[in-house]
Amino acid sequence: MDSVISHHLFYYAVLAIPLVLLTYWITRRFSMYKMKRVVMKAEHNYQQQIAALQVQLSGKVNMLESMVEKLQLSNQELNRLNEIRSKFMSIVAHDLRQPLTSIQGFTSVLMMDGPQGSGNGDQLALNNILKATDNMNQLMADLMDISMIESGKFKMDFKHFNFNQLINDVYALQQVNAQKKGLFLVRYEYPNDVMVYADRFRISQVLNNLLGNAIKFSPQGGRIELRYFLQDGWLVCYIADEGPGIAHSEQGKVFQKFHQADNERSAKKQGWGLGLSIAQEIVNAHNGEIGVQSPGLGQGALLWFRIPVDPSAFEI
Repeated sequence: MDSVISHHLFYYAVLAIPLVLLTYWITRRFSMYKMKRVVMKAEHNYQQQIAALQVQLSGKVNMLESMVEKLQLSNQELNRLNEIRSKFMSIVAHDLRQPLTSIQGFTSVLMMDGPQGSGNGDQLALNNILKATDNMNQLMADLMDISMIESGKFKMDFKHFNFNQLINDVYALQQVNAQKKGLFLVRYEYPNDVMVYADRFRISQVLNNLLGNAIKFSPQGGRIELRYFLQDGWLVCYIADEGPGIAHSEQGKVFQKFHQADNERSAKKQGWGLGLSIAQEIVNAHNGEIGVQSPGLGQGALLWFRIPVDPSAFEI
């Protein structure tokens, strides 16, 4: 009896093993099929999303290309208008200088021909005309310089020259202007000759602009100091005044074109805000640096610049 049962159990076991294996195989195949369907569906969804993103990206690219094209057209138009403005400034400055020179010449003749001891009112009027024409001539010169800067025609004429002699020439001119205003212009001589390789005329323009600026804003009886020296291959020049100073918020703007500081230093709105901008362009053309320092309003200002002395430092 027991042997019969054992045989039956053996047969059941033999039959059950294939069934279990078949069930496992079918279940695994179904699971893999189901997983494959899920993966295919997810892949399909991803492809749809990628296609949608590609469409959006294509639209953004087209929009960006359109904006770039419009920007290029706008830049071309701005360049064209800027060129027209520069030409206009140059033409106006050039055409106005001749009649101004004539007015200045005739006024000088009238002042010399006037009878001594009489016509004080006329002499004062003629003197005012001369001052006005001087200011207008300076404006014309500044406008022509700005026009050349903006058109890329602002070139330097580099030559070797004695900077000490240039300082003497500039000092002699500005000393007269300082005395007229009751100012003390003090020059500190450098003990040795300083030979530099630069544009003499343009560097003199920088010096005259900085000194003229100091004289313009200094109160009567004030002191202006001019000093220069050599330092590590650089020619350094300082001009300090006892004027109304410059606010900290304005010091980064003083070299901008047409900038007028909104403080006591420019309360009278003297000038047109071009001199320091032109001076910066000249110094930059010499691979130099220019700057301003002031403790604040009412405490004077120090304007400085430096240019390399060694000719090899220039890229001409």
